[in-house]
Amino acid sequence: MRYPDAPVRPEHNEVGGLEFDDPYQWLEEDGQDVLAWQAAQDELARSWIHGWPHHDALAARVGELVEQMDARNLVVPVRYGPRWFSGRIPDGRELMVLEVADTPAGPWRTVIDLNELSDGTPLRMSPKPSPDGRLLAYSLDAAGHELPVLKVIEIDTGKVLLDGVPQQRPGLVAWLPDSSGFFYMANETAAGPLRWRLFFHRLGEEPPTEPEPLDIPHMFAIPKISPDGRRAVLQVDHLRPRPHFLARLDGSAREWREFVTDAEHLYKGEIVGDAYVCVTTAGAPRGRLVRIPLDSPGDQDTWTELVPGGDAVLTGVTPVGDRLVIGELVDTVSRVRILDLDGKEPAEVPLPGPGSVSSVAQGVVALGVMDQVVGCGDAITFGYTSYTQVPTVYHYELESGTLTALQGGGHSLSGLVTTRVWATSKDGTRVPCTLVHRADLDRTGPRPTLIHAYGGFNVAELASYLGPLAAFVEAGGIYAHAHVRGGGEFGLEWWEAGRLHAKQNTFDDLYAIADLLIADGVTAPDRLAFQGASNGGMLAGVAATQRPDLWRAVVCVAPKLDLMRVVRDPVGAAATLPEYGNPGDPGDAPVLMAYSPYHNVRPGTAYPAILLDAGANDPRCPAWHSRKFAARAQAATTASHPVLLRVWADAGHGGTNWSTIVAQQTDWLAFVMRELGLSPGDAQSWRRPPGRPDRRR
Repeated sequence: MRYPDAPVRPEHNEVGGLEFDDPYQWLEEDGQDVLAWQAAQDELARSWIHGWPHHDALAARVGELVEQMDARNLVVPVRYGPRWFSGRIPDGRELMVLEVADTPAGPWRTVIDLNELSDGTPLRMSPKPSPDGRLLAYSLDAAGHELPVLKVIEIDTGKVLLDGVPQQRPGLVAWLPDSSGFFYMANETAAGPLRWRLFFHRLGEEPPTEPEPLDIPHMFAIPKISPDGRRAVLQVDHLRPRPHFLARLDGSAREWREFVTDAEHLYKGEIVGDAYVCVTTAGAPRGRLVRIPLDSPGDQDTWTELVPGGDAVLTGVTPVGDRLVIGELVDTVSRVRILDLDGKEPAEVPLPGPGSVSSVAQGVVALGVMDQVVGCGDAITFGYTSYTQVPTVYHYELESGTLTALQGGGHSLSGLVTTRVWATSKDGTRVPCTLVHRADLDRTGPRPTLIHAYGGFNVAELASYLGPLAAFVEAGGIYAHAHVRGGGEFGLEWWEAGRLHAKQNTFDDLYAIADLLIADGVTAPDRLAFQGASNGGMLAGVAATQRPDLWRAVVCVAPKLDLMRVVRDPVGAAATLPEYGNPGDPGDAPVLMAYSPYHNVRPGTAYPAILLDAGANDPRCPAWHSRKFAARAQAATTASHPVLLRVWADAGHGGTNWSTIVAQQTDWLAFVMRELGLSPGDAQSWRRPPGRPDRRR
């Protein structure tokens, strides 16, 4: 292929005690020449992907699959006061509409329509209604920049009560129970490292200019307020959350003090009465449920264990009236149980089958909820999905045990089978992977196979509806969902074994699964692809550079690929340093350099086909990572397989409007199917990819 010219302009670097020349550092800046080069790369990639004869047929099938899953509408309704709130993307529109109703089943009326607010720029909203349901605080972000504006309106009249605050990146709102004001997190300045501070705004007053007097020891924090309004906690750290600070709110002045400061374990929970009820890994690596008195958190003899640790991973607890709802994972499958306030009389919520439960069925809008289920009086609502069942919103009455489907559930994929295989990683650890394929698939020979994995940030990536991936499986491909270390599928130890200096375990787990599938005759290197996004995009970059012989195609979506210069981006650095390490630290730098994908591209290597898929405005994994890697890999590879760079305009860390989201899924899937020789809709269409260059490229 004739790639846009990328001149080599070495710049010398000294980072963490290491010295190296960077030939494409000039591609980090968004200057006119760089953006023109990026546009030429994007046009080349778009033309190649759309030039595949089956692209339009695949796009049509992806569109059908998306419509069948009703993905535009699946947001778990949440009750605030007497009202229920939900969000959807109407047919024929690109952006979300926030709606309100008197019951969880509707009828719904519009509160905010982002399609009407937009001038053509994609908008994304993070709404948080007030406890009485009269007001709405929401942060509005344009084109994926993650620089939102914080607003407050009256829901019935639309009257604006707050139109912005002085700080950068405001969000994570926590209302007082009487709806008179709220806490929010924000950055004090626009430049320099991210420093989250806590602010309080009382309605009717000017926005605050001074933060709460707290020295927050982490880059991320979330305020939470007790239902009676007497107490507040500030939950610090997104990887090991803990209620680091506690305040009394019922006095003449707010009094903050340290509460649970243990940074080695997680403490994720809520204030219930005069105690903090939480899931903690202290004393149980997969979590146990405890009640911590607000007045004596440091004395563990005063703690009460409500649910002991065991094989199940406890993912969270939600107080609902006089009950506790706990989310659990049992061998990567969700379980939801109902307990009394003493952890007794457990009852299990009857889920439709082995799958995953979430408070956000499709992730269109979170409505401020971060846990698995949403408590609503004497009931819970939650989203459920599996590899074959479309995301469905359920409402469960705790007293009667009645489970009702509110949204979705109208379609499922038939004729598919799922099987679990276990690979043995380099250090002897057994690692699971779920295979999904047609029940009637001819398995007598290696089949085109697509592996997907994430493996980071203590995130348990669970079973979810195939959606667009069903087109790959329908055509005779095998989808392999790998649960590698670094994720949260098996608790704290599973995460710890795949982060910082142990990060290589994540990669070795992936290779062990790929090698197992090849050894068992499921697939072969010329019929095997890998796709990962965000942290998984970095994993894809490592897979392509450490084991280029293992893959025919690799897709890196929203990746971070140069781990030695991540600190140039405040948002990217804030997310990266706690998980991977600091390149400026001489102890971390050699570890990062050993696997940093950009720095491990070797001239004279036959690389697989590589697609780099980035958002032009992504602040977490900026497009410069993909630009630099594309230039280096295009110059280095000796194979005829393409190295392509797609950069989506007006997109951030993922698509910001409906058509972009669907188009991104279609294009990377078309890239994989073309490389593996699959055509949409025909299980017999697979052909062995040609051994010589395809001249149509």
